[in-house]
Amino acid sequence: MSMTKNTSKRIQGLIQDLFSAQKDVVKSALKKIPSQGNAEVIIPLLKTYVSWESDENIQNDIAKILGELKTESAIPELIEALEDPEFDSIRALILSSFWHSGLYPVDDIGVIVRHAIRGDFLVTLEAITIIENIEAPSDVDTIQDAIFDIDEFLEQYPNEMHSELLVQLKTVFTTLYNQ
Repeated sequence: MSMTKNTSKRIQGLIQDLFSAQKDVVKSALKKIPSQGNAEVIIPLLKTYVSWESDENIQNDIAKILGELKTESAIPELIEALEDPEFDSIRALILSSFWHSGLYPVDDIGVIVRHAIRGDFLVTLEAITIIENIEAPSDVDTIQDAIFDIDEFLEQYPNEMHSELLVQLKTVFTTLYNQ
């Protein structure tokens, strides 16, 4: 039997345990995930985070795991989660997972900006942190689009709670654009 078969069986088992109604089964799975998990467990982890909103310990354990992903294969999973309305309430957590893990979604700047614009203060703050830490400037069109979208939003909603942060984000893009 090939290794991959075993791995995916093991991963399936971990995911099944994450969805258990029993706290100790979930906590046991969370202990194993850092050494045994892969990018496939990210969305199940987020679902578990949402479903255990009354349990700070489980949520803290999950946030810690998400902050130590360190694998490029996590990027598409996190972007997919960001785009899923099921996770609207935890978008700040998802965004913070990028920069905590040192993952920079260079090809998904448009998605990050869209969430910065439609987000709340915390979501926008996390988005700025990601974009400030992207070393290589993205392509000029992406940067121009971002600046345009931010301007458009600020024109319509100058007094939103996160408007000042968006002005800051625009400055970050302007600096990238002028490199």
